Amino acid sequence: MSLHSNSGPIPGRATPEGTRRYAARAPACAGHFRAPDRLLVSSLALGTRQGAPGGVDDLLYRSALETLLEAGCNVVDTALSDRMQTSERAVGAALARAIATGLVARDEVVVVTKGGALTADARFAQTRAEVHRHLVATYLESGLVDPDRLVGGHCMQPRFLRDQIARSRANLGLETIDFYLVQEPELHLRELGPDGFRDALVETFAALEDEVAHGHIAAYGVCTWNGFLVPHTEREHLSVFDVFEAALEAGSGDHHLRAVQMPYGLAVGEGAALASQLSGGATASVVELLVDTGTLVLASAPLFGGRIVGHVPAFVRAAYPETRGDAQCALQFARSTHGVSTVVVGLREPAHVDAAVALART
Repeated sequence: MSLHSNSGPIPGRATPEGTRRYAARAPACAGHFRAPDRLLVSSLALGTRQGAPGGVDDLLYRSALETLLEAGCNVVDTALSDRMQTSERAVGAALARAIATGLVARDEVVVVTKGGALTADARFAQTRAEVHRHLVATYLESGLVDPDRLVGGHCMQPRFLRDQIARSRANLGLETIDFYLVQEPELHLRELGPDGFRDALVETFAALEDEVAHGHIAAYGVCTWNGFLVPHTEREHLSVFDVFEAALEAGSGDHHLRAVQMPYGLAVGEGAALASQLSGGATASVVELLVDTGTLVLASAPLFGGRIVGHVPAFVRAAYPETRGDAQCALQFARSTHGVSTVVVGLREPAHVDAAVALART
């Protein structure tokens, strides 16, 4: 396994060969690794949304990622907006250390990050007033973002996303991000209407195809909250077919739209249980529709911000006797769902990390 010096960004990306190598030596149970496309991904991924910027939470996330990489979890899901960019930096530092010490190689680890929400940098802004001034100066006064294209603090303009990708690559210390997801595109659908949204999405995906061509990202996707989960009669409903048609228009049959993220778990089960998507005159759930399409399906919020703990019904617990406690049961439910590639769970406390490691070996 090659070691990397600290002289520049880490080259390479996750590869089929690398992820197979990682899975072959991982101390995880059969079925823990899935292959939605050619990459082998672990059924559990580290999420980094929770916590305060910097400080002790940086150290906890760095330790958590190292432990999970050693235990057989090769997916990390972060975002520029997570803890005001400090989560990406913590992930980058942990990954650089893991590669330098020979724990993993770059081609074995799948790095997912996201952009689309205007995000301050914790190095330059801490108070509410400082954050406001920083956002205005960085994005509006600079001309990077057209105020007319701003919806609920989110933007899909190509020049904005190119800037965000550059920031994420710098924070992570990576030449290439494996999956780059656009955050909450359904916000723009509500604002622009179907036709305007389609045009904006094609423009966005064309810019992301260009980022792929330049080696800045390997693939892209969308990170939704309720867009894929509401019925097709709702104004914020996001059609899987429409999203993929936009990718086809932007990148032809060789497009690089390869990932979808949405909330899924015991508390938010619509992704697999609700037939929200129109499919050939019938309806189907999002997860059902994406099976065998080569799409990485990431389930977020499996513990519903921790609120599921203490509220898992006894009959559900009984269905997963191999688990201990509500949190493990909820994670097992989500990762056992056919069509879900990996379940993203925020882990900082060592006890929670240990519980996830135990589950990966179950």
